[in-house]
Amino acid sequence: MGKISTIKTINEEKVTVTLELTQKELLWLKGNIENVHIFAEKNLECPSRLVQRGKRESTKYFLLPREFREGIQPSTKVRCNKIDTNTKSIFIFEIPKY
Repeated sequence: MGKISTIKTINEEKVTVTLELTQKELLWLKGNIENVHIFAEKNLECPSRLVQRGKRESTKYFLLPREFREGIQPSTKVRCNKIDTNTKSIFIFEIPKY
C-alpha cells in the first residue's frame, strides 16, 4: 500500500500531500485524479461480521453496523471494489444516500 511521504501546509484550510505509490497502485486509479479518498487500515474501527448462508455456505453477506444504517436505501444498486494486500482483503462499497 502507498504511504504519505510529505505534508506541506498551504493555508489554514488546505495542505499539499505527496504520496508514494507502486506502479500497480497508480494503475489501479485508472487515470482518476479527482475525488480520490485516502484512508488508513488502522482507522477501520467499527466492528462488523461476514455471514455465510445457503447450500455449502455459498452466499456471503457483509453485515452493516447499526451506526451506518440510517439513510441507506435497502434495494439499490451498490458498487464495490476489492483491494488485496499481502495479509488481507479490503472491500470498499459505494451506497447511494436518500
